[in-house]
Amino acid sequence: MRADPVLALDHIQIAIPKGGEAKARAFWCDGLGLTEIDKPEALNGRGGLWLLLAGAELHLGVEENFSPAQKAHPGFAVDDIDTTAAQIVATGQSPRWNDMIKTRRRFFAEDPFGNRLEFLQKD
Repeated sequence: MRADPVLALDHIQIAIPKGGEAKARAFWCDGLGLTEIDKPEALNGRGGLWLLLAGAELHLGVEENFSPAQKAHPGFAVDDIDTTAAQIVATGQSPRWNDMIKTRRRFFAEDPFGNRLEFLQKD
């Protein structure tokens, strides 16, 4: 029997506008508590930043002609969705609760640049 060729998610990249690193750090690091990690030296000149997730990474990459992702989005599993919602509010964003999937407690929000994000209570 053949094993699945894709083992796990290594990272996801979200686009940010040029010069958006300070706002990104304020939202992701200061607001949500993620830890910034060093990018490979060869990529430092491109801007953006990398963040540590449990078992994966979140890469925020500068896109010259930036346009926020309004449909495509990452879904982040969280231990305490109510605390995460409060953190989102503290960053100046608004959680939009969604109960269309009855077995998952979740909400949508945007990062400071308008990218769609989903947060789900970890089972």
